[in-house]
Amino acid sequence: MNVASNPDILIIGAGLAGAAAAEALAARGFTLTVLEARDRVGGRGFSRPFAHSDELLEFGGAWIRPWQTHIRDACARHEVALRPRAPITERRWFRDGALHKDAPAPPEELAQHERCVSRIAADALLLKKGEEHNELGQSLTDISFAGYLTRIGAPQATRDLCSAWWTVSGNGDPARVPAAELLSSCARGAGAPDRMIDVRADTLVGGVTLLAERMIVASGASLVRSAAVMRIAHGPDGVTAETADGRAWHAGAALLATGINPLAAIAFSPPLPPAQTDALATGHIGASVKIWAHAEGVPVGVLATGGCDGIEWMLSDRRAKGGATLIVGFGLARNFDPQTPGAVDAAVSRFFPEAKLVGFDWHDWVRDPFARGTWLAPVLGAEQAVAPATWGMTGPLAFASSDISPKDAGYLDGAIISGLRAAEELSQFFGRD
Repeated sequence: MNVASNPDILIIGAGLAGAAAAEALAARGFTLTVLEARDRVGGRGFSRPFAHSDELLEFGGAWIRPWQTHIRDACARHEVALRPRAPITERRWFRDGALHKDAPAPPEELAQHERCVSRIAADALLLKKGEEHNELGQSLTDISFAGYLTRIGAPQATRDLCSAWWTVSGNGDPARVPAAELLSSCARGAGAPDRMIDVRADTLVGGVTLLAERMIVASGASLVRSAAVMRIAHGPDGVTAETADGRAWHAGAALLATGINPLAAIAFSPPLPPAQTDALATGHIGASVKIWAHAEGVPVGVLATGGCDGIEWMLSDRRAKGGATLIVGFGLARNFDPQTPGAVDAAVSRFFPEAKLVGFDWHDWVRDPFARGTWLAPVLGAEQAVAPATWGMTGPLAFASSDISPKDAGYLDGAIISGLRAAEELSQFFGRD
């Protein structure tokens, strides 16, 4: 086995966490090699042209919030422009098998629906304050999303609304993911589910791929694409990483910035400590579908939700080149397969009956071997699997990912925060803090 190069640090994974760490470590004088399994950078941020045009779209994480300064600073530093989200001009709800534009619930359910939304908002804001129980003594953390909806007596209209927002927040099995995933997302707005849209403020022009590329170039790190690491030996003499094609790299230390689920595919010698090994066995269960549809006859700024199956959340995002509209939609992977004939056409027709579907595109993150899921969705009762404390350094190995970020976990900003945290740990490991 030929061993290539001998940098100070190997960074495994060229998403935002790895790119942020590369910049921070290079500024401290470390030599770096970044190994990326894919033929591109960006990780779960994936910018590429739409299949039916040359329109550049983000097929992974996209929105950033007003307070997320780390990614905003990185964009400013690397001259990546931000695109404000279009204002919401119309609200639509699919319920009772039909599309409605008047109210989220029928008259006989409206009062109960509003009480439930008020309960959700109150619980969300209590959770934001660090409370684990509401004023009724009910747990805000030890209950699944499905159990929470039952507890608050949610009528079907409330379930339709919350289930739609779940596809862009909890995005996993409602019976296995904590309700806190929805509540914490609500708390980032004003508490109610629909207010989540208020803080989905901007996207990156050129996408996360462009930002990650510029960050890695600026670091001066050597970037090796199509280098899927399968085995890692680590000990007092450093780290040796071997890729699927038999190549190997050695360094004094390594940063694993792959995300928690792909990390489980790497064989470690010696094995990781029990807490980390158990965490990899649990992983996270985020499994959403994000689609882009190119449609004619649809106004921009329409937010539509409902149905409790298939694509449950859609936003007519902006005008495409040529005058059609780009629509982004979300659903749970267990409920929707874009490859089923007619599935996307039916999803668009549900919310936009006036639309003529021109084409659609998506990326399958669940089956992607270097993602193995979408954004963070911890397993209820096993949240320690993604706790930052679980993923401190193990010998010469550091870990970073949006999955395990100490702040804004699951978000693009969280990936950068985690990468900077790992850079600090590695600097201390080498005595350069």
